[in-house]
Amino acid sequence: MTSDVFAIDNTQPQVGSDSLALLTFQVDDQLYGLPISNVIRIIEMVTITRLPDISDLIQGIINLHGKAVPVMDLRRRFGLSSQAYGPHTPIILAEIGVDNRILGLIVDEVDQILDVPPEAFELTDLIVPTELMNQMTSDVSYLAGVAKTDRQIILILNVQTLVTPTDQVRLSQALGE
Repeated sequence: MTSDVFAIDNTQPQVGSDSLALLTFQVDDQLYGLPISNVIRIIEMVTITRLPDISDLIQGIINLHGKAVPVMDLRRRFGLSSQAYGPHTPIILAEIGVDNRILGLIVDEVDQILDVPPEAFELTDLIVPTELMNQMTSDVSYLAGVAKTDRQIILILNVQTLVTPTDQVRLSQALGE
């Protein structure tokens, strides 16, 4: 059984036609953001069922209203040390791609909903050219861009690229899809 910690209304128009509404959250003292249009809701930690033969990035699956939802620990995805989960550890439920697929993202702390004006947003390929990105030793394809605020830089995630194609196939097989 899941309880809503923070219900997200992603059906409302964004504040400015060019602004980007982000749900911001912390992972290891770094501020990240997800476009609010991808976020379904935020829940507190629930029982996670482990799946065999799945990448260490996927913690397992949770039951969300009778539907099996894969859950990823963003600390592991980013190569950080793991932390123990508490009863109030947040899981962001985000829509990934088509077919109403949902991915749970375990984060350290949810921050706020923030509207980012277009002048404060830069796409990743404008910061790091694609040819240089291909030469980098760590995979940062999950970054869509950055937003600069008066507080700090927010790394904006592309939720569709957080799960590798190999893991997507394994998940589909494990879930009988």
